[in-house]
Amino acid sequence: MKSIRNVKLGFNKKAEVLVVADVDMKSEDDVDSLFLCFFTILNPPLRLSVITAGALNEKLARILGQSPEIIEKMMRENPEMYGLQIQQHTEAMLQQGDEQNKIELNSEKNSQNASAILTSMLKNGYYIQKTRYHFPNGESQKQEQKVDVSPLKQAFQAMLEISKRWNDPELLESLTHE
Repeated sequence: MKSIRNVKLGFNKKAEVLVVADVDMKSEDDVDSLFLCFFTILNPPLRLSVITAGALNEKLARILGQSPEIIEKMMRENPEMYGLQIQQHTEAMLQQGDEQNKIELNSEKNSQNASAILTSMLKNGYYIQKTRYHFPNGESQKQEQKVDVSPLKQAFQAMLEISKRWNDPELLESLTHE
């Protein structure tokens, strides 16, 4: 994977959260197509943010002190171990990620927009990720998947509370001292 771009956040007609992204691939046989998408509250300024981390094989290789070829071999031959390694090192990978989208929590309208996104994901237990992969030869492939967020329910509820209380002086004070 070369880069992730044009990440858009919105809703479909069923009020399900959509994350749409374009991914530029290095070559036609590039297998490093997975990327992490993470919702979080960042400060300052106070905002709901969407962070992505791509090129997971390269990032995992750096974290584990291995070559990208060894990580690619693990991905192909032992997908369970590969998935476990991605899970165990998600936080480190996201620290190398990019903030792709944000809703600043500085107005009632933005607070409502952020709250609507979080409420939808809490209610549905997922968001829909649509990815368009673009290859150097001009070909493209589309992929769509439901991303389960139910294990993150507590974190999403905390983010929702912050989004709703965006102008609460006590909340703002506590966030600046963390």
